[in-house]
Amino acid sequence: MGLGCLGASVVSSGGLVRAADVGQEAPSAEAALADGAFSALTLPARVGSTRAFAWGLAGYDSSRKGPLLDSTAEVQLWGPIALRGSATYSNDTRRMRPSVAARGQFLHQSAHALDASLTVFYKAEGFTESEGEIETALSVGRTFERLTLIGNLVYGQDPEGNERDGELRLSLFHQRGGISFGLDARARMAIGPQQGKASAVEPTFDAMGGATAAAALGPLVLFAEVGPSVFRLAGVNAAGMEALGGVGSVF
Repeated sequence: MGLGCLGASVVSSGGLVRAADVGQEAPSAEAALADGAFSALTLPARVGSTRAFAWGLAGYDSSRKGPLLDSTAEVQLWGPIALRGSATYSNDTRRMRPSVAARGQFLHQSAHALDASLTVFYKAEGFTESEGEIETALSVGRTFERLTLIGNLVYGQDPEGNERDGELRLSLFHQRGGISFGLDARARMAIGPQQGKASAVEPTFDAMGGATAAAALGPLVLFAEVGPSVFRLAGVNAAGMEALGGVGSVF
């Protein structure tokens, strides 16, 4: 009888352990939200907190008098390495431009006081590079209790080096449970003389950003952003507002 009770206890304990393991492996929308995975403009500094996530957004930019459409999916390949794919609508060429990227995290806040990752993209069309762009992004972030700050430094050029651009992105948000609110911004500019054929009809500077809000509802995340936008084309500046909303999920 004692052995039977012991066996039942072991089986019960094993079931609890397996249940705990399953719980630990379950994807968390709140964890991805805390990483900044659902930021519309800024790349997160952490990689692999969730196995996979995806999101899509739609909105309008009055400075360009055109829609905003973007979608992203990221899958953890191994440890701190992930594969990312995106498709972004270009108001300049009126078409979707796909991209693929490899991401790797090389600093962790628990050990190095900061999170940091490096992302290398290939884009079918860049900011000023109409014939394709290779882009490298450094993402650095730190969380202070419920406040998270993430910054990106980005450099891109076409394969021939005729057209080059740089970007600075910044995200600051406060999260309590499954609710997040803050700021998200991006500024891009052409670097040096642009020698590409389409440079005359492409912007040389643009910036957008604003207030953000997001909510995790089970495995889903709803997010929105609204704020000012500006761009410069052929020496002429245009200003307006951008507003967008999106939905994402973890897997």
